[in-house]
Amino acid sequence: MVKVGPFEFHFRSKPLEVSHIPGYKLESESTVATSYQWTDRRPHPTNMENYEEWGNDAEASVALEVLTNIIAGVGYYTEMPETDSKGKKVDSEHKNKEIIDEYGETVNLDEDLQLITHTMLHKGFCPVERIEGYDLKILPPETFYIYMDKKGNVLKYTQERTVNDVINTWKTTSEMEDIILFFFGKTTSWPYGKSLLEPIGELLNDRNQMNKDMAKAVHRWGYPIPFLFTRGPKQPLEDACKNRDIDDWVFVGNAQEGDVNLDTLGIDPQARFIPYIELIYYQICEGLHAPLLLYLKNATEASATVMMESVDRLVNGVQRYIKRRVEKYLFGPQVGEPVPRLVWGQPKTGLEDVTLTDVAAVINSPKVPDNQVQYILKQFFSGLPEPEYPPEPKTPPLPFQPFQKQPQIPVEQVLEKLNDVETGLTVIYTNYVEKRIGITEAMRLADRTITVHMKRAYPESWKSHRDAKFEEFAHKLIPTKGGKVYSVAVNE
Repeated sequence: MVKVGPFEFHFRSKPLEVSHIPGYKLESESTVATSYQWTDRRPHPTNMENYEEWGNDAEASVALEVLTNIIAGVGYYTEMPETDSKGKKVDSEHKNKEIIDEYGETVNLDEDLQLITHTMLHKGFCPVERIEGYDLKILPPETFYIYMDKKGNVLKYTQERTVNDVINTWKTTSEMEDIILFFFGKTTSWPYGKSLLEPIGELLNDRNQMNKDMAKAVHRWGYPIPFLFTRGPKQPLEDACKNRDIDDWVFVGNAQEGDVNLDTLGIDPQARFIPYIELIYYQICEGLHAPLLLYLKNATEASATVMMESVDRLVNGVQRYIKRRVEKYLFGPQVGEPVPRLVWGQPKTGLEDVTLTDVAAVINSPKVPDNQVQYILKQFFSGLPEPEYPPEPKTPPLPFQPFQKQPQIPVEQVLEKLNDVETGLTVIYTNYVEKRIGITEAMRLADRTITVHMKRAYPESWKSHRDAKFEEFAHKLIPTKGGKVYSVAVNE
């Protein structure tokens, strides 16, 4: 040590020897930009080969499924427009609607629309070929290419493995009309559409790499880097460490205190990785533009409302786009004018505009029975459980009274409630023959029974029918050789 004024200078007798052995490192990739040259064969997006891997990411896969189910998983139905292109009114049950409904069931259009939607969101576009019977053949986007001149005119479509390995070609007008392209986010810079995963692709790569690196970081934290310091040559000590097995000890001889020292380089326990990791996750969720639980769980009610409104606008835009292309390229060529309209969701039942106030007014009305109230409520609340009524209270039996008279039902009411007049007259005649009633009582009951039944059967001309039937019954009681027998107790 040499001291010059206020400064101290330290000198080593020998230079410090330092070396390293393989540890952990991050591989970096570098890309070289090339000059742009026009070719009629429009190139796929640069990351096209990565879309499949990105689509297998946890959040990305869930987002694609959720958006697909919201857009096309709700089903569809068809309806006719109010007027055709000439302003003529169209019947709601037009034959064109029947043809398209039958076509949708035959080719299973519901599943095709879901697959088209998922592929369009995932890969940026979905090529579809119309085959026999207007059935749909979904083509893999990775092998489909568009040939276009500098003015934007489409020259042909091809399906090819490589540049010179063409599988199929559509180049005539009629052939190209059989190809229907569904794009998502198509612009002049993205002629094949823009995948939903394109803006977050690098974030997905970073997170995948981060998942690998964090395992190494935890291992690094548990096993910090050792540093060995020695006053003598380091090579013998380095060789001893390199050549040792995992459980071997290292022995150093002829060493005095301070000749060999050991230290470790650990990770600062105050290091904070969680905020950065959460930021990556939220950026991915924002880019997916889907109602994911991770994205909505910490949002306020106002923020969640704004998020869902944004998702609804995205969904409505995609639904409208698919609807227009299906009507133009699938429904129109089959039936012509008027073209049935594709409507997403379930058919309307007429209850959509009914408010809870209207429902309350109906179910509280004394004119609506309980079973109809339950039916009405189930139309608006599908998860409504079955009603549970309280058990009826058990009333103690009345004490037995042997001399109490049972209430008697008038005979006239019994006879009037019989469905057949002949049955009633037979009962009266039988009681007369067995001497239970006299002829006057039999005539009175017969007249009453016949009158009630004839008024019920012949409201306009019951009197004539009553007289004829009564005379027929009276002849059974009082046989005569001629003449008429009239009722003895008619109460009109």
